[in-house]
Amino acid sequence: MDKNEYIKKWAEKLSMNAGQIEKEFDSILANEKEIHTNLSEEQQQQRALQRLALTYKKQLRSPAVGFEGIIIGAGDCIDIVAKRKREAIALYESDPQTAIGNGTVNEEGVPLDTRATWASGKPNPGFGKPLPENNFLRTIYGVAKKTNSEDEPKMFQMTLNGLAAESENFPIFKGVRFMAINKSQEGSDSLLLNASQFTKIVEDDDLKLEVSKDLIDNWVGITKISELESYHAVNSEDYNRLVVVEGDVSALNLEPTAFGSRIMNIEDAEASLEDLDSKGVTCWLPERINVDFAEGSKVLVIGRTGQGKKKDENGNMTEELGDVTVNAFGVFAIPEFKISLPEEIQPITEADITTE
Repeated sequence: MDKNEYIKKWAEKLSMNAGQIEKEFDSILANEKEIHTNLSEEQQQQRALQRLALTYKKQLRSPAVGFEGIIIGAGDCIDIVAKRKREAIALYESDPQTAIGNGTVNEEGVPLDTRATWASGKPNPGFGKPLPENNFLRTIYGVAKKTNSEDEPKMFQMTLNGLAAESENFPIFKGVRFMAINKSQEGSDSLLLNASQFTKIVEDDDLKLEVSKDLIDNWVGITKISELESYHAVNSEDYNRLVVVEGDVSALNLEPTAFGSRIMNIEDAEASLEDLDSKGVTCWLPERINVDFAEGSKVLVIGRTGQGKKKDENGNMTEELGDVTVNAFGVFAIPEFKISLPEEIQPITEADITTE
């Protein structure tokens, strides 16, 4: 078979896009030309195909398959062992005998993994061993379908771990391809995906996916600002709750807070016409979100709701609940209502000053 026949066969077998495989082949071929200059061009191409086949052979052992779609938001990176380690150390410091006796820590006070089995019921090979230094997880959200299929796109959430979770660079609102393990239940109207060792999110301009308010509304739904408090009351116990709120940007502070987030306030423009005291929403924007719009723009904020306690006039925490806020995972500026940020004003130099 020639190169194109191999690429077609692999694309079908691995649920991958042929263009993506072609790019991987070109990269390996360029490497072959550098390291094996003594081989003929035909031999270099054959060797590149063989190396690519070995890579894909490993992927076939994985249940991961190809998906294509868009990402609409990326959640925060969470160290899921940090809390367990803190609690184990606190118990050891207050009651070392109990902490050692029940296997929470070893005799040196090192926190141990206390889970005998996984949630699936399978034995945990790390049971009784020291907890890792850290274990990062992040959830991303979007709309996707299986590559090379006639399936209708569905809303998805995918869990990333390790280095993939630590990355802050996600191509939000752009066409992407990736490998993932489908953990969805048969007939589910959404996709529950897990990353595999082969999961790499690749931006693909050829997908030509147009993100719009209607698409996001169809697959996720849009919650009004006036409904946000009720939404949070119902969903506050669900850590993976995802909300999309539409609003007009009334204030935008791009100076990061002590926690690294920027602050954006959005309002219901129609409600503001009737009542200037109508309640808006504070949104926390992490650095990974690209802010390319100005105050006055109409946006969709994709994220997770939160609600803290109010403080009194002296800054002390009370028992009264405060306003519901949104930790943003993505912000989509609706094109027809988008106002661009003003260009940065450059300082005047001597070269700009003309004299007679």
